[in-house]
Amino acid sequence: LGSMKAAFLSMFEAKTREKMEHMLIYLREAIFGFIRAQLIMAIFTYLLTFIGLLILQAEYPLAISLLVMVMEFVPVIGTGIVFIPWIIYQLLLGYTGMGIGLFVLFLVLIILRRIVEPKVLSDAVGINSLAALISLYIGFEWLGFAGLFLGPLVVIIYQALRKADVLKFNIKLD
Repeated sequence: LGSMKAAFLSMFEAKTREKMEHMLIYLREAIFGFIRAQLIMAIFTYLLTFIGLLILQAEYPLAISLLVMVMEFVPVIGTGIVFIPWIIYQLLLGYTGMGIGLFVLFLVLIILRRIVEPKVLSDAVGINSLAALISLYIGFEWLGFAGLFLGPLVVIIYQALRKADVLKFNIKLD
């Protein structure tokens, strides 16, 4: 890995090489921050689901919470892959209270995740909360589930390039 970095940096002149090295440092920090943010959100999903299932007195709350946390990474559907069939099953069997409780838990989970995720992402990656929110939204709209990762990644790369002074625009207004 070190030799790849050295080979990459050797393609640039000394002044540009320094900028590119700074950009790679910023990019590495941001990518690790992004991974940390995703892990934080997975733990948040697990804890929220676990607490909700304890309140609902569901069987096997630890295992189900773990399943919900893992399913959070499934494209498009996410936690719905666990909750929607479970809600329908409970309602069809006549367990209306449990079905409604699971539906409320599912809604709370979705809403709180959408509120918390931009803040966690912005803190972990070092980008503005609004930029994180916009990148998540635009990424999802353009590319679906993959856009939830690629949207913020584009902002991270842009930020790294800007911090390293690789992208420097001088606009003449005269």
